Amino acid sequence: MTGSHLGDDRGVALVAVMAASALLLALGLSLATTTAVEVGIAANHRDAVQTLHAADAALESTIAELATVPMWDDVLGGGVRSWFHDGAGVVALPDGSRLDLRAETGLLRCGAPACDDADMDQETAERPWGRNNPRWTVYASGRLAQLLREAAPTSRAYVVVWVGDDPSENDAQPLRDGGPSAVVNAANPANPGRGALWLHVRAYGPSGARRTLEAVVERDARLPPDTLRIRAWREIM
Repeated sequence: MTGSHLGDDRGVALVAVMAASALLLALGLSLATTTAVEVGIAANHRDAVQTLHAADAALESTIAELATVPMWDDVLGGGVRSWFHDGAGVVALPDGSRLDLRAETGLLRCGAPACDDADMDQETAERPWGRNNPRWTVYASGRLAQLLREAAPTSRAYVVVWVGDDPSENDAQPLRDGGPSAVVNAANPANPGRGALWLHVRAYGPSGARRTLEAVVERDARLPPDTLRIRAWREIM
């Protein structure tokens, strides 16, 4: 074999080795990217599930506490709040963002950070009850670790519970639980929403996880005095 032929063979071998190395590198990068994506998806799913559990825990705790409050007018007016209420105005959330509770409450009340009575009485697709639209009030707020203590000492979730009057009431007094009916006749003999509250619970978790639950709870004479019945429950996606 001549020197020129030997050099050609070595060149071809070098190209083949480089091509194989490039292919292996591409496969390795693809595997690493796929693994990283799957790890990220698993972490986001874990955070979402844990955040949902946080919202559910806050809801259950609030229901148990409200069952012991004799006058819900005080709750609706903001005069009575949960022991689990940090009184914060602006909160640092687990993902590093900040939550302005006053602005968030305004968005619930009328779709804007600040509302007046006319704004809250306006009938919209989301709030079609007019003067019976709920005036959402923060009842409980804080870190889940504070609420559950030993049960979840490392939880980073922040939870907020708003309360509002059941909009099926017809007394046009959203800060009273079951005042006299605004219209009383044979078809409307009583206030149907008396003894019921609407709860809106939101949990803020790491990685931007957000989960929201709503429930309507009511007193039921057939149940023990310190027990509430859940009339309706849903998760808002």
